[in-house]
Amino acid sequence: MGSLVVRPILTEERQRFDETLEAEHWLGARLVGEVLRYVATEDGEWCALLGFGASALCVRSREALLGWSDEQRQRRLPFITNNQRFCVLAARRRPNLASAVLGRTLRRLSSDFKARWGHAVLAVETFTDPALHVGTCYQAANFTALGTTSGYGRRSGRFVYHGVKKVYWFRPLRRDATALLTAAFDHPALSRRRAMAAPDLNRLDFSTLLAALNTLQDPRRRRGIRHRLPQILAVAVIAALRGATSLLAMGQVAAELETEALTRLGCRVSPSTGLREAPEESTIRRTLRAINADALDKIVNTWLAAQVAVGHLKADRVPEIDLAAIVEEDESVQQADDDSDDTRSGPPGAPVLLPAVALDGKTLRGARIAGGRQVHLVSVLTHNEGVTIAQCNVDTKTNEITAFRPLLDPLNLAGCVVTADPLHTQRAHARFLVDEKQAHYVFGLKDNQPTLAALAERLLANCPVAYESHDRGHGRIEHRYVSVVAIDPTLRPRPRFPHVAQFVAVRRERADLSGRITSTETSLYVTDLNEHEADPEQLACYIRGHWGIENRSHYVRDRTFDEDRCQVRKGAAPQALATVRNLAISILRLAGFQNIASALRWMAWDYRRSFQLLGL
Repeated sequence: MGSLVVRPILTEERQRFDETLEAEHWLGARLVGEVLRYVATEDGEWCALLGFGASALCVRSREALLGWSDEQRQRRLPFITNNQRFCVLAARRRPNLASAVLGRTLRRLSSDFKARWGHAVLAVETFTDPALHVGTCYQAANFTALGTTSGYGRRSGRFVYHGVKKVYWFRPLRRDATALLTAAFDHPALSRRRAMAAPDLNRLDFSTLLAALNTLQDPRRRRGIRHRLPQILAVAVIAALRGATSLLAMGQVAAELETEALTRLGCRVSPSTGLREAPEESTIRRTLRAINADALDKIVNTWLAAQVAVGHLKADRVPEIDLAAIVEEDESVQQADDDSDDTRSGPPGAPVLLPAVALDGKTLRGARIAGGRQVHLVSVLTHNEGVTIAQCNVDTKTNEITAFRPLLDPLNLAGCVVTADPLHTQRAHARFLVDEKQAHYVFGLKDNQPTLAALAERLLANCPVAYESHDRGHGRIEHRYVSVVAIDPTLRPRPRFPHVAQFVAVRRERADLSGRITSTETSLYVTDLNEHEADPEQLACYIRGHWGIENRSHYVRDRTFDEDRCQVRKGAAPQALATVRNLAISILRLAGFQNIASALRWMAWDYRRSFQLLGL
């Protein structure tokens, strides 16, 4: 008798599992519902197979035990699973093997269901045919025989009489299973909500950000300082991760932090009470007003850019603000793909793209300063991760052009693609990116470059559609048709825009769900990427990826953090709050969360989650 192990089958074992069941079990391998398949091994050899799936729709003896209503039964049946197959292989049979396998399986069954299907199971049921099996192994595993069926089975949605009366067995997996299944209101254990994606703590190192914040100059007078600057900012970030949308809300979150949380953050100890104290809302407000917001942006965005690079660098490489590092793959990946020298990356099945960043501005509509002007910020977002890696404040919308170079100058953009709105389609910007930063550009093209736009329209006028895509969602259907023309070196007159290689036209047609076209627009773009560096599909991805800064950053800040209605306007507070929000969104993106609103709700339910996410 060797060591007995029960485990779910591997993906590559599915064919062997089905073939073995077909050969050794009279019911075959077909399982229905939310299925889990297990194999039991002894000395590494398969000895038994088990399959679990959907519970029976209606069983008289089970309904008599539980006494639940039809509505309760329909809602709670997924929390009962049926042992649809149990087969001890003929070559490995021995006394007590069946009950031992069953016992080991039941001990892990509920947790396996939660991992696979997003919810636990509270009980297991099964049927045995008295003419074939007595059910000794089920009895040994603490199943209870509740009675016999009436000889009916469900076929194609109807109950059909087959005449075989089977014994119904029932086994609770927790002591209160029966009470929970019949309770008037759903217990949390009856939740079918899938668990949020587990964050990868190896991707984030918040302690290094706290250390970097220590270098930030504290604007407050030394006398009377009780809370250190890094701890105040850390509390603001924790509050943002828990959904705080205002300074008042941040103060409320801080006031509710447990002593354990304050200890982890390193908050001060009160000399009078000996207890940890959190900064009050007034302290957070005064600090954010007086802080050097540009210096804070630089520190935070330096850290975020390093976190973006960490997932793509070799372990012995020190992360920097180096977007080009994103194209460097892990050493193990390079060994697995020796046939390719292409350093560009992308998800399976997607076009291979260079790393790209989007630059765009956003007005804080509620933050009105002197003269009725509004605070306007320009930021840079990575296309792939959706992480903000640079941000600065400009005086007015028209001055956004002057922020282009200072914002991108600290970043190593070699080999990266920079996308921007037509406002930034400037000759100086194109020269700066290509000549000085060794980067590429994809700029929108409008009337601020009339000669170039007219030339693009003329060259693209008769070009066929080179790529198209179609999407359905948000109550509409959207069609995109992409045409591309390469600039002929012999073209006269030559376009005067620096390094221009291709013009792109994207025609967008929006239709309602019936197919009726509701709007049509055509946008023009210019790029230095030639036809060998970017085909029409890749160009379409860069162009659409630029909208990520609107959808994944600006929209989230407006709708989830209610930024446009926030009337904080004094000093550096508007920009500092935007930085905190960017940091919170970026941390959640890096951790793998896609829906930020859902992630914030999940974080708010337990303060430990935000600390776990940050590795504190």
